[in-house]
Amino acid sequence: MKVQVNDAERSQKELLVEIPYEVFETAADKELDTLLPKAKIHGFRPGKAPREIARKQFSHQIKSQAIEKVINEAVQDALTSNNIMPISQAHISDVVFEENKPITFTAKVDVFPKVELNKYKDFNFKKVTVEISDADIEDALISLQERDMTYEPVENRDTVQKGDVTVIDFEGKKDGVAFEGGTAKDFSLNIGSGQFIPGFEDSVIGMKKGETKDLNLTFPKEYNNAELAGQDVVFTVTVHEIKEKIKPEINDDFARDIDPNSKGLDDLKSKLKKGLQTEADKATQLEAFGQILEQIVKENPFEVPYSFVKEQSDRLAFNAMNQFYQMGLNPEQVGISFEMMAQRYISQAEEQVKQAIVINEVAKLENIAVEEEDINNFLSFHSELQGRTVEEIRKELETQMQMESVRNDVLGDKVYKFLAGVNKAEETKMTKKEYEKSKTAATENSESDKKEEKTKKKTSAKKAETEAEEKPKKTRTSKKKEETAD
Repeated sequence: MKVQVNDAERSQKELLVEIPYEVFETAADKELDTLLPKAKIHGFRPGKAPREIARKQFSHQIKSQAIEKVINEAVQDALTSNNIMPISQAHISDVVFEENKPITFTAKVDVFPKVELNKYKDFNFKKVTVEISDADIEDALISLQERDMTYEPVENRDTVQKGDVTVIDFEGKKDGVAFEGGTAKDFSLNIGSGQFIPGFEDSVIGMKKGETKDLNLTFPKEYNNAELAGQDVVFTVTVHEIKEKIKPEINDDFARDIDPNSKGLDDLKSKLKKGLQTEADKATQLEAFGQILEQIVKENPFEVPYSFVKEQSDRLAFNAMNQFYQMGLNPEQVGISFEMMAQRYISQAEEQVKQAIVINEVAKLENIAVEEEDINNFLSFHSELQGRTVEEIRKELETQMQMESVRNDVLGDKVYKFLAGVNKAEETKMTKKEYEKSKTAATENSESDKKEEKTKKKTSAKKAETEAEEKPKKTRTSKKKEETAD
C-alpha cells in the first residue's frame, strides 16, 4: 500500500492512498466465504450453490462490501503507520476502482491543531471590580419575595389591572384566518410582563371576568416570523380568572422559608451578599480572561478543525433552543430551527474553541495542573455557598458526570490567575447597577455595530450591482466599417 500525507486546511491531514488490486481480491474472497453458506440461489439448496455461480449472482454485494472493508482497513493502517491521531471520522472521497488496477482514494481527518504560543504576556486588559451594596441585597430580597408570591382570586373588584395574573383564552387571526401559534386556552398571563406583542396586555387591562373582546393589533416589523411581521391581526380574548399577587413579609420566617439552613434574615442577607459577590466576580473575571485570550489568539494565529467548531456551535444552539422551550415557546413555530441557530453561533464557537486550546497550551507551558486539593477547595467553597455538604455536591456532580467540567473550570481559574499576573490590568471599581448598565450599553452597541455592518454590506452589494448594470458595454467596430468611414 502506498500513502502520501499532506497538510490540509483547518488542521486536517489529507491521505492519498493506493491499495494493490490483490488486497481487494483477497477481501472479496473472504466476503464470498461468509456469504456462501447462507446463499439462496434458484435451483440449488441454501448454501449448496457452486462458488463461481454465487460469486456472479452476488457480485455487486461482494464488491461493495469488499471495497468498503479494504478502504476502512487501509485508512486505519495509514493513520497508524504515519503516527496520525485523528479527532474525527475520516471523510473518504475520489474513490477510483477499475478491474485489475490499484484502488485509489483520498481520506481527510481532523487532527489536533499545532499551536505555538510565542507571546502570551504583557498584554493590556481591563478589570472591573464590582462592589455589592446594601441596596443590591434589598433588590435580591425583593426578587426572592416576588418568586415566593402566591396568586389569589381578586374579590374586591372585577376588572383587570396592571400586575394581575389573568387566565385567558385567545385566538389570533390574520385576514379572518387563525395563524399558527396564535391560539391558547387557560393561558396564565402576567399583565405588564411584556410577554406578548405591544398593545396586547394594555388592551386586556380593564376587561372584566367572563368578558370577551377583540383586540386589533399589529405585529412589530422586526418580528422573527416573516409571515406575521408588520401584519395587522385580531386577537379574540376571553378572561376566565383575575388573580392578584400576595407578597410574603420579609422577616426571619421568610428567610427560613427561602433557606431552611438560614438562622434568620441577617444570615440570609449575609449569604446573599456572598452569592452576589461571587456571581459578579465570576462575570468580571470571564470578561477580563476573554480580553487576554482574544489578544493571545490574535497574536498567535492558528486554525482549528471544523468538527471542533461544529460540536461547540451545536452545544450553544442546543442551550439557546432549550431557553425557548423553558419559557413555553416553540422556536420552530416562529421560524427558528436548530440548524439556523447553530449556524448563527459558528463564529462565536470558533473563538471559544481557540480560547480553550490556548488555556490548555498555557497550562502545559507553565506546568499548571489541577490537583485534588484544588477540587476539594472548589467543592468546599460551593458547599458553604449552597448550604450543603461537600459529599452531597461531589455525589451530585459525579452522578451527572460533571466532574470533568469542574476540572476544566478549576484549570481555567488557575490559568486566568497566572495570565492576570503576567499581563497589565487597568482596574475600575463599579457598583452592581453601574456594571449592569455598562453591560447593557455594550450589548446595544454591539447589536448596533452588527446592523450597521450588515447595512454597509447590503449597500455595497447594491452599489456594485447598480454600477454593473449602468456600465456601458464595449462596442466593437469592424475593420470594414472603419475603412468605409474613411
